[in-house]
Amino acid sequence: MYWLEVSIVTGEQAAEGVAAAIEPFAYQETVVLEQLGDPDDLDPNAMLPYVTVKFYVAEENDTPALRQAIIAKVAAIQSDFPAQFPTFRPLQDEDWANAWKVHYKPFKLGQRLWIQPSWEKAVDAAATDIVLTLDPGMAFGTGLHATTQLCLALLEELVEPGDRVLDVGTGSGILAIAAAKLGAASVTAIDNDPLSITATQGNVAMNHVESLVQVWQGELVSVPVEPYDVVVVNILAPVIIGLLRSGGLLHYVAPDGHLILSGLIAIQKEEVSEAVAAAGGSIISARQDGDWLALHVKPTL
Repeated sequence: MYWLEVSIVTGEQAAEGVAAAIEPFAYQETVVLEQLGDPDDLDPNAMLPYVTVKFYVAEENDTPALRQAIIAKVAAIQSDFPAQFPTFRPLQDEDWANAWKVHYKPFKLGQRLWIQPSWEKAVDAAATDIVLTLDPGMAFGTGLHATTQLCLALLEELVEPGDRVLDVGTGSGILAIAAAKLGAASVTAIDNDPLSITATQGNVAMNHVESLVQVWQGELVSVPVEPYDVVVVNILAPVIIGLLRSGGLLHYVAPDGHLILSGLIAIQKEEVSEAVAAAGGSIISARQDGDWLALHVKPTL
């Protein structure tokens, strides 16, 4: 089996827009942004004002029609987001699994969260810092994406000791593990992708939070409706809207609880806001990073 690597070079300002436009083509809707230049060079001019937007397609989905659709999509957005036409490169399984690791280094988020790739030398974190050791494997959730970072920042603010947390679309388990290490008494991490379940189980064990995190394969409807203090959903706007309208998402949030919604781009805010209000929720705040958005919601009914 091979994986098709698709690369699109664009400017810094256009990178987020290009990423949002081509995300539906990507495996697990996962897009990586790599700024060109040498990150280890201290020269302020070492990093160039260009970014490679990169994503992967499984072999069974790699067809001439798909490649043409990707090219057509890039052509359609060029007036708003100037970008070079995509290049395509097949990678074997092992090469694909390791292709992005060279760009994935330990880094700090928020006030005290450290993201630690399992294959990198451990960071020398402060005693008060919380280290999340991760190997995402083939699952979404490295902590590099803006939506994940927005969720982590909100979790750091909202999770209190003893809370019950539900992570819908857990990916690599990064948000569920963060909630557990922030003091949650129990976390339910759910995903319908078996690759995500495998990655989450491995990462939960690596972080020694097996007693706190329950990993659940399936859709939200398969989870018993119980009140959670914090529910976090980092997926895509159409899925979130569906969960709000017909999936009973807000029924899982305790009356005084918090709902974190991310995986959204700014232009989707109005439609998502309407779905939140119709479901009986109120938006407390919105966080934005580039074109990406996260919403803090509380029940009002």
